[in-house]
Amino acid sequence: MIFRKIVVTAAIACLVLAFTACGDDDSSSFVEPEKETSSSIAESSSERSGGDPSSPSSSSSVSSSSTNSSSSAKSSSSMDAKSSSSSSLVLFESSSSLPKELQCLVECTEACEGETYWHGSDYQMICHGGQWLNLDSMEQANAPSSSSYFDMTEQFNPDVKYGEFTDPRDGKKYRTVELKNGVFMESYTVFAENLNYGKMISGGSVQEDSTKYCYDDDPWYCENGWGGLYTWSRAMNFPAVCDSFSVASEKCPNKFNLESDNEEFNGKYYFVQHQGICPEGWHIMNENEWVEISEKSSRDVALYMGSKVAGFGTNDYGLSILPAGYWIDYGNEHNQFYEIKVQSNFWMPQQADSDLKAYMTSVSRKNFSRNFPVSKKYGNSIRCVKNY
Repeated sequence: MIFRKIVVTAAIACLVLAFTACGDDDSSSFVEPEKETSSSIAESSSERSGGDPSSPSSSSSVSSSSTNSSSSAKSSSSMDAKSSSSSSLVLFESSSSLPKELQCLVECTEACEGETYWHGSDYQMICHGGQWLNLDSMEQANAPSSSSYFDMTEQFNPDVKYGEFTDPRDGKKYRTVELKNGVFMESYTVFAENLNYGKMISGGSVQEDSTKYCYDDDPWYCENGWGGLYTWSRAMNFPAVCDSFSVASEKCPNKFNLESDNEEFNGKYYFVQHQGICPEGWHIMNENEWVEISEKSSRDVALYMGSKVAGFGTNDYGLSILPAGYWIDYGNEHNQFYEIKVQSNFWMPQQADSDLKAYMTSVSRKNFSRNFPVSKKYGNSIRCVKNY
């Protein structure tokens, strides 16, 4: 996992300037990824809270306070609309004028290899290979070797009665689970695995018919329970141009399959049964169904619905959600696969206000978020629900 150079926080200011006021940095919620600029020093990311990642590190110079040209650190905007802030600091002519522990926070150099610090009380960072990484997930910074693949023996709950569905398009078999006694529905049947339909292409390639990404461009993930990662247009079974233009527009004339009894609420269709790339008779999980799952799990979706693989949850109801990660689109050369073992994102059949964004549901150990708009070019997971 790649992080930008670390923002020198107010806590460090206390060490450098005895008369500088100290403040707390609250970044415990999701953050929307931002494109980096050459003038930015750093941004920190709330990884363990299930947030979107910060952009990879970029080169930046540290200027003297006497030049009045010190760079300002951006504050990350959280997924739940809370914002975090960092106190401003007097910066230095070069990091070499700082004590070693402060030099390392400005830049992860070879001399700082192995140095660690706590990001608030949430998680620990480590200087490794020239980058500041989340210590809990640093093994994910590089593609795993065959010896580091996950043990999938606990993917499903042996105490849950599963059904089975065979996709007639490719013969793949999926376990299914019936969730009962919901808020709006008495019962409904869901894939207990992420959809894995299509031919693997490399991350960032344009997804055409019957294509998918596999995490780290490694087919092992697609074929061993983690499933494919799809752009929004591919998930909806729309042409790739719909990732850049609004649905029902001249460029993207496609529309959702709206049921006659589906009500529009604030411009959104919560109950739409849109097949997308799910098999015939199934549809992309919609927002109402995610509400049902959230309520059934007392809003702790990762715990009660998450698979035990990678320690994601107890999987009481057998939905077996895996922290499958995603392909993140920054719109630049730093696009990457991100946050396996940490977070899962699932597309919904809802476009956001922007032509370039659509809504997803995000599940992590500390957070469950619906209706978060991200670039349609993200590669997210898909769960299919049986039509009712």
